[in-house]
Amino acid sequence: MNKLANLFLASLALAGIAVAAPAPLLLRVLAQESIPPKWVIRNGRMDGLCPDILAAIEKTEPRLRFTGHTDYRSLPVIEQSLENGVIDAACALLDTPRRRNIARLVGQPLYTVRHRLAAAIGDKAMPRNFDELLKLKPLINTARGASYSEQLRVLGLEVDDSTGDNLVNLKKVAAGHGRFFYMNELSMTWLLRSESVAGKVRLLPGVLKEEPIYFWISKHTDPAAAAIVGRAIDRLHANGELARIYRHWAGGR
Repeated sequence: MNKLANLFLASLALAGIAVAAPAPLLLRVLAQESIPPKWVIRNGRMDGLCPDILAAIEKTEPRLRFTGHTDYRSLPVIEQSLENGVIDAACALLDTPRRRNIARLVGQPLYTVRHRLAAAIGDKAMPRNFDELLKLKPLINTARGASYSEQLRVLGLEVDDSTGDNLVNLKKVAAGHGRFFYMNELSMTWLLRSESVAGKVRLLPGVLKEEPIYFWISKHTDPAAAAIVGRAIDRLHANGELARIYRHWAGGR
């Protein structure tokens, strides 16, 4: 049947009859607040690692178009929107039981994140792993809704995740309201360049954990969309484009 359909469309084209291209599949997404360089506003436009990944997926798979990612929202709002079907997709989130319950994990990991600590510039402590961190019994600041907040609590650590503004979390550490800030090093490095914390907070050298990060499709969205996105991500891995995009942003561009 597909061969007949293709022959019919080809005959129309040869006869000079215009054939309308199928409408693209629109997938709604939201930008995640306070998490550069995954999402960055530059010169009034959205930029960053995820916008570049979305553009690469669209280029690889012309049937797809992403919309809505000019709006920043907190991570809890993004999760709730996936659960309710308000959005169709989310770019670059860690794997958690809740996310697997409300959305489909699509394809291979987009990249891997390394979790590290930041401390006030005068703090000489340098925990290199969770065992050393537990011995200090510190208060650790994390972003509201971050998947690792509960993981840290399970280990027996005290966590303050009262705000989703990660720059505020760094300022709290600088002011002594919490001893460490726990976050992925890619975003932490970007945030530490801010004039409001530069020279007040430093990134500690130890890598506490590494985790893959994924693309997600809401369970309210047509499952075919997940398959199409997954194939596009596989192609972007194979041709090295995802690695190139990550290197570009990891280099601080």
